[in-house]
Amino acid sequence: HFVAGADIHHDDGRFGRVVGTADANGGQMKISTFLDHKFFITMHGVRESLVDPASDEQYFFTVQEPLEERFILPQTAAPSTTKCKDRYPICVSEAKRGECNRNPGWMIVNCCKSCDDKEGFGYLIDSEVRCDPERLNSTIPAWKSGSLDELFTKWALGDEYKQYEPHVVSSPDKVHGAEYEGPWVMTFDNFLDDFEIEQLLKGASYDGFQRSTDQGKIVGGSGEMAKVTSMSRTSTNSWCRNQCENLPGVQRVSKRIEEVTGIPQNKYESFQILQYQEGEFYKRHHDSSNANNAKAAGHRILTFFLYLNDVDEGGETRFTNLDISIAPKKGRALVWPSVLNEDPNSTDVRMYHEAKEVIKGTKYAANHWIHQYDFRNANLWGCNGSFA
Repeated sequence: HFVAGADIHHDDGRFGRVVGTADANGGQMKISTFLDHKFFITMHGVRESLVDPASDEQYFFTVQEPLEERFILPQTAAPSTTKCKDRYPICVSEAKRGECNRNPGWMIVNCCKSCDDKEGFGYLIDSEVRCDPERLNSTIPAWKSGSLDELFTKWALGDEYKQYEPHVVSSPDKVHGAEYEGPWVMTFDNFLDDFEIEQLLKGASYDGFQRSTDQGKIVGGSGEMAKVTSMSRTSTNSWCRNQCENLPGVQRVSKRIEEVTGIPQNKYESFQILQYQEGEFYKRHHDSSNANNAKAAGHRILTFFLYLNDVDEGGETRFTNLDISIAPKKGRALVWPSVLNEDPNSTDVRMYHEAKEVIKGTKYAANHWIHQYDFRNANLWGCNGSFA
């Protein structure tokens, strides 16, 4: 019935744990479990519960004798039409202990009724209201017209950056010793030390590497976007949050990027730490699009990409429209913009790129995506996509 299928969650008494996915139109899934274990069903890639349209009650099933018993999700199952409701019984206690203020975006989408009862936040289920830039105080841009050229020129000429071994790969009019004429692409060949690399990889180990995902379609009016397995990349990744972000070496790298860019860290996404094993790749893609103008955080204006090891063969970052390839080198930073110098709210379509297949060895990398506006506050309020 559902184009993308349905996710089955074990009801652990809190927010559930996905145990698998049943494909649409008759898909099946076998679960190895125990008596009295309870499960619930959501749309695939999001936590939008599937309910009985007649009663608006969420579908749960409990394992009982005989163990071969089947639960069949009716074709009439659908997302609830009630905009502000709780998805989990634990929502009431989570709201009472202050989570609606500490983690408002996730809580408003998943525990709307409890947050409305406790804090009066029910009206914020509408993402256009919740994510309004004025409400979020997200109106100060990182770049104005000309900022991009100014920053890259400073890197190319400034004595304070020589310690990082800057190299101009591409620049407008082929200035500052560039190899190619075109949009700015630069490397810093001595940007990371061994301790910082070890700390980034240690941080990745906390949650482990998971198959890379993409954002799917927006579900309803809450701004929740489906999380779907990527078909264009076969890598695995780990998001560096919480314990990882508190590691001293990780903080040192983020602070250095802040110092060289002049852009405060509230505009950064958390480090995405990547692992490409032999045969893995990421097809041609762009880091931003003009659709991001509608989001509170705006465009990803700059990518700061860090190579954490040498690769025996393959794994280059190739800018497909420019025919420029950069080989992985331990400690190297590769930096490029995703927007235009004269208008940083417009995508530079020349900056499509790909991660070439790793032929021999394993590739480890990490990147900060830097936004035009405050990303962290927008993320706190659930304005950047997937909650799943």
